Amino acid sequence: MYEDWRLCRLCAGALIALTAVTAGAENRVDEDGAAFEPHSTLGVFIGDTTEDRRDGITLGAEYEYRFSEPFGIGVTAEHVSGDFDTNVIALPIALHRDRWKLYAGPGMEFADGDEEPLFRIGVEYGFHFGGLEVSPQVDVDFVDGEQLFVWGIVFAFEL
Repeated sequence: MYEDWRLCRLCAGALIALTAVTAGAENRVDEDGAAFEPHSTLGVFIGDTTEDRRDGITLGAEYEYRFSEPFGIGVTAEHVSGDFDTNVIALPIALHRDRWKLYAGPGMEFADGDEEPLFRIGVEYGFHFGGLEVSPQVDVDFVDGEQLFVWGIVFAFEL
């Protein structure tokens, strides 16, 4: 377990360093030719979490502050029911390229009074419908020597 905490501390340090380095990054022009404006998004996640023969419905909320055209930082909170009955919180940093979003970050899993550090990596692709973004999402959570596969849909809007 000590190694898991070391990994989380290392990842948190890397996220802080990356945020500090990119916070001053010059904002570029977006895909429509307009100057990029920093903004926040709020989303709802509906999906599934699987690991070996266990399976659970996953419901969550996501917040991201996109401080420059390519980078954002956020928080994700999820509840996994079914075979799991766990709660997950993660603090990912995101890299945006057109409609693609790649992200990674440390987090925690809470189950049966226990806490386990985790590391999440993921990808999503956004479809825009006016002010609504619908994004299929695929994540892998590394928790206590296991890999959990999380997939679903995010419905998000700009704040």
